[in-house]
Amino acid sequence: MPDGLPDSITPPFEYSLAFIEPGHVLEYGDSALVYPYKSVTKLFSAWAMLVAVDRALIDLDDEVVIANGERTVTLRHLLSHASGLGFDGPKLEAGVEEKRIYSNRGIEEASWAIEEATGFAFSDWVDSMVLEPLGVVETMIEGSPAHAGVGSIRDLTALAHELLEPSLISRELANEALHVVFPGLKGLTPGYGSYSDNTWGLGLEIKGAKVRTWFPRGASPQTFGHFGQSGSFLWADPESGRAMAFLGEEPFGPWHRKNWQRLGDYFLEMI
Repeated sequence: MPDGLPDSITPPFEYSLAFIEPGHVLEYGDSALVYPYKSVTKLFSAWAMLVAVDRALIDLDDEVVIANGERTVTLRHLLSHASGLGFDGPKLEAGVEEKRIYSNRGIEEASWAIEEATGFAFSDWVDSMVLEPLGVVETMIEGSPAHAGVGSIRDLTALAHELLEPSLISRELANEALHVVFPGLKGLTPGYGSYSDNTWGLGLEIKGAKVRTWFPRGASPQTFGHFGQSGSFLWADPESGRAMAFLGEEPFGPWHRKNWQRLGDYFLEMI
């Protein structure tokens, strides 16, 4: 593997990157440098919620009252963006399981259900159940569990290993999280447009049959992950055991939309 990226896909801003394959991690940039995660925060938060499920403190199908008491859904609906909640705030924009509406508020409502079930503030629950066990150093989530996290590439690498080889939750529950929940729902992924079947698992996007996407073309349909508007992403392919994480100082925009898929394919084609 070459020491540097080709000029055609080298970011024109400061960045950190890791490509993970079985037994080896290739890093570019400062792996300890802290950047905002934005929505990549959801991967840490969702995994912490699944720890509560795995410990039988709450069930994915337990009822959760949302939208200031207007609707009752389940934790499964909230994690898979199928509750009908809008992007931000308590407004309901669709029926339950009617449409895949990407919702920060849904993740926040889910975190409040976890607080009630566990008796912990959600930030403390994430710290003790995910961050500390994974040995991450720079990651902090102070504020919204949907988008307030900051951290480093080496921390995302630790999370990638956990997502590929779960140790904090059972393999059975992890498999459930990494498979499509409520298949066939139309929906929009911010930055990439609408899909007739917007495939999501529990707290993470699944590549599925998507072509116009940030996931590499060369990754399997089972590939899953999340990206953030800060210009961040983490994807993992359970079929190959490979993963990739990216953080940078420039918010998501034309460069990312043009090059993220090409960047992933570059590494997949090099191995």
